[in-house]
Amino acid sequence: MLYDFRTYTLKPNAVPAVEKLFEDSMPTREKYSRLGGFFHTEFGTLNQILHIWPYEDLRDMDAIRKATRTDESGEWPPKGFTDYTVSMESEHMQSAPFMQDWTGPQKLGKVYELRRYTLMPGKGPEVLKRWGAKIEGRIALSPLAGCWISAGTGGQQNVLLHLWPYESLEHRSQVRAESIAKGVWPPNSAEFYQRMENKVLVPASFSPLS
Repeated sequence: MLYDFRTYTLKPNAVPAVEKLFEDSMPTREKYSRLGGFFHTEFGTLNQILHIWPYEDLRDMDAIRKATRTDESGEWPPKGFTDYTVSMESEHMQSAPFMQDWTGPQKLGKVYELRRYTLMPGKGPEVLKRWGAKIEGRIALSPLAGCWISAGTGGQQNVLLHLWPYESLEHRSQVRAESIAKGVWPPNSAEFYQRMENKVLVPASFSPLS
């Protein structure tokens, strides 16, 4: 599957107002395809929202987005949200072989950590192979919400994204410490990373992933 990661950086303190605009317009948007998840940042770059949309492929995404823009209601994209917006980015990602694709709402945690690794060119397949060999041990400690690699269209390339849900920040620290102590995680693939970043996200009240 193809996942469209849309990140909007907003003006300070605009997150509640923008989330309400999106929540009110979501019934119109979901006539065409379902929302995967909707979050705002708690740590990392502040005043950001992230919404994730799953599609069958690029053709499916293009057709659906065209249909939403021409919907007679005029309710999508939400009216007025650009007044609060500083910048917008879109990245097209494809699911890793060991990821369970999103097929409906999931209640996995109260906070989510999104980790972003920029890989050396051409090393994505080897990284995914090494991750696939270790992932069962890691998800025995806490679930994986998703793992994606750049799809080759839209946004920066050679990117690996992985999204982990936790009950709290304390739970995150406990799981990470346990995974290291047991030797089940992380995979031995750091030699292929050029850059590592993370954000802590909180689901919006209407997010199917929560």
